[in-house]
Amino acid sequence: MRLLKLGLLDLVSVIISVTVLLFMEFIYISPVKMTLDPRSSVKRGEHVAVVCEGRVSYSSQVTRSHKVTFFKDGEALDTRETQDITVSFNIMSARVSHSGRYKCRVEAEDKNSDSSEVLLTVTGLQTPELSISESRIPEDRGVTATCHARDELGASFAFYFYENGEEIKYSPSDKNEFKVQLNFTPGRKTLRCQYAVRLADNIVKSEMSENITIDVEALSIKADISVWPNRNVVEGDHLEVNCTVSGSNSSVHMRLLTNKWHQEGNNTVSRGLTAKPQDSGRYECILTTGNVRKTASANVSVTELFSEPVMTMNPPLVFEGMQFNFSCSSKTIMTSRISHGDVMYTISKDGRSFKADSMMTAAKSFDGNYSCLAEARGISKSSRDFIFKAKELVSTPKLEVLDKVVLGKTLRIRCRSERGSLPIRYTLKHGQQWVASETVSQPVGYAVFNVTIKDEVDNLEFSCHAQNDGPQGENSKQSHRVIGELLSFLVVHIESHEIEEGNIEEGDTLKIYCSVQKGSPPITFSWYRYQQKQVLYTKKVDNKFGVYIVERAGKEHEGGYYCNATNQSDMVKMASWKKGLIAVLCLLVLAGIIGVVWYKVKRGTKVSGPAASQTACSRPHMNLLPFPPPLL
Repeated sequence: MRLLKLGLLDLVSVIISVTVLLFMEFIYISPVKMTLDPRSSVKRGEHVAVVCEGRVSYSSQVTRSHKVTFFKDGEALDTRETQDITVSFNIMSARVSHSGRYKCRVEAEDKNSDSSEVLLTVTGLQTPELSISESRIPEDRGVTATCHARDELGASFAFYFYENGEEIKYSPSDKNEFKVQLNFTPGRKTLRCQYAVRLADNIVKSEMSENITIDVEALSIKADISVWPNRNVVEGDHLEVNCTVSGSNSSVHMRLLTNKWHQEGNNTVSRGLTAKPQDSGRYECILTTGNVRKTASANVSVTELFSEPVMTMNPPLVFEGMQFNFSCSSKTIMTSRISHGDVMYTISKDGRSFKADSMMTAAKSFDGNYSCLAEARGISKSSRDFIFKAKELVSTPKLEVLDKVVLGKTLRIRCRSERGSLPIRYTLKHGQQWVASETVSQPVGYAVFNVTIKDEVDNLEFSCHAQNDGPQGENSKQSHRVIGELLSFLVVHIESHEIEEGNIEEGDTLKIYCSVQKGSPPITFSWYRYQQKQVLYTKKVDNKFGVYIVERAGKEHEGGYYCNATNQSDMVKMASWKKGLIAVLCLLVLAGIIGVVWYKVKRGTKVSGPAASQTACSRPHMNLLPFPPPLL
């Protein structure tokens, strides 16, 4: 029963949905099309029809009205309610301002469709007309000029006015004419105008109007400027400049100015001053009345009585301990007015008076900021600041080795002087041979040299020379240093208690020495047995020899021995079998590149030196025997 009820409900829902669909109205708008009739480019005055075509279909087949809207450059022009498929927007007499991008939109209920944009271009602008209020005027009265574009349409214009071909006025306007007040200087003037129509994406300018001639009569009024005593004066002279008006009894505004100051007044402006070199230049007198502006000018030259003093030091480069002095003088003095003796000079140090001796010895106490003051006839001038700091002689450089000393590898050696005025030239010397030079000009600077030790017998003594611009004989210092020693050849010898003629008795204390003639400590010595790679004993020492000790020698200690040595350079020196063999057989105490010891412990009769190579003995003893090269 429940299933039957659910089935009936589903059937009812389907029937309702079908009924709604049957009574629902569908709207369809066909693609909207826009055209320009007669064409997209027309001349001024032609008729243009902007045509919009768009069909609206309804599922009920009942004819209804729809909306058509015309747009120009994105702004709505006209909207209509219509049932027509084709609707036109008519431009009866086209103007340039009608140029632009047009489109239309068709709307029905909640649906709409736009056409594509089409571009309309209208060519041809009316030639402007220019009119003026009067053609003959005095220079203090202006002219009212009007530029007309009577038949042009639109709300975005720009107007231009030209005097003798030069633009003198520009103004935008929302009307097709523009009125302006113009002022002119005396003379005959030619006036004309032009206008432009502003479109969405460009500006179209008209032709020029016809010329109009204006005669401007000059006024008798003028500006005068006078300079007393004359336009060329000497520093310290009294100078007076007057700006006045002539040809008018009425009050006029006057202005006297230079590039440094200005002064204003009515009818007359005067300026009095004590002449200084900086007062030289152009003085201008300006008269203003109404729209009239008159000018007069004068160039004034002020000659220095004496020039700004210059402070100098002799010699120009002073190191600590050197003799020096200061001098102060003016390069030019106007001798027609004063003598050299009339100019008094005073030297100051750090803002305080300083009495300079004829000769002084440079020291830190003289370091400071110096200046010189020159005075004559109430005029004083200061020199530029002179900063004095005695230069430092270069100190003995410090030589530092930055890397390990390794045969065949490059190592860096640094040279640096703690004191000394820049620039400092550093030179590295290896033994008696110059290696390289470097000039340091930066504070906290140093020179780094790359050096390669190419041979074991190379001299490892280096010296660093530092030199600056100090006095000859005092401007150079040097330091020496042996940077290390490479391992030289090894020396090996054997020592034993109660050894007689090369025999070593069982139970004796055996000492095997290993040493180098040259090498930078610490040195690490290692001892090995023949045909064994395992080290017997290793010792690091701060001298040039090491010893391996066997407290009680026995038969188990028979055999060949060898040693090697290394230092910080990681160089290894080992035995050479042939030299070691010869030395063992001949000397017992070996001297050579390496020594290797072969001995045998026996019980029996002690054997003398010549019988050391025999295999039978009457009593136990230690015997030296020849052997093959060691296993390295």
